[in-house]
Amino acid sequence: MTRLGYTKDQIETAGIDAYNYQGVGCPHLFANIKEGAQVLDVGSGLGVDSFIAAGACGSTGSVIGIDISKGEVLHANTRAESRKSENTIFIQADMEKMPFPDNSFDNVISNGAFCLAPNKERAFREIHRVLKPGGSFSVCCTTLLTRLEDQVNWPVCMRVFMPLKDAEPMLENIGFQDIKVDQSDSTMTLDILVPEDELDQGENNMQSSENSTQPEKKRQGVHVGSPEFSHLKDYDMDKLCARVTLCGTKPC
Repeated sequence: MTRLGYTKDQIETAGIDAYNYQGVGCPHLFANIKEGAQVLDVGSGLGVDSFIAAGACGSTGSVIGIDISKGEVLHANTRAESRKSENTIFIQADMEKMPFPDNSFDNVISNGAFCLAPNKERAFREIHRVLKPGGSFSVCCTTLLTRLEDQVNWPVCMRVFMPLKDAEPMLENIGFQDIKVDQSDSTMTLDILVPEDELDQGENNMQSSENSTQPEKKRQGVHVGSPEFSHLKDYDMDKLCARVTLCGTKPC
């Protein structure tokens, strides 16, 4: 989380729930959540970004997390009760058909969920609808840099990634303004400093080097360990995919 841009305070706010982190970036870098804000977390998963947003909006604000997974909603609500997060609730809902009135939220955040949205334009139109005039969104997702080869067996997740070149025109067409497509940290390869006592925890962890105090470069794979997709190790994911943050506001 530190490598992706989360602050020490945000990680401390997440507390033990930081171990449940799911995402491809840090939507809070551009979310600009203020005290008293009404916040929606789309594809909230196990709730980590929602709890961080709840800390930002304070007791006078509120956070609603939606997720298609009943199990993850149950987990997140259980954690909210344990944390005594009275301003944070989670409900099962579809991002393409949100159960909220128009103009309900000051901020919408999302982290990774839009990677898998079947109809991304419909989901972003829902964000536009539920945002208050002047409200903003910050969505982290993985996109495609190039068209995937037809003859290759790609996982479903990659086949539904949005082409990066389509993002800004789509958001403009929906009616957002102040659109930003942040690619400042877009690679799939991350340099992460791994504590020495965690360097030899199995084949899925980064391998130790002669100097374990240096950042270990881990090349993110897709379906690592799956025989069906073992051929993907031959592809450079940095040339195929880009992690980005899409931001914008709803006109007043």
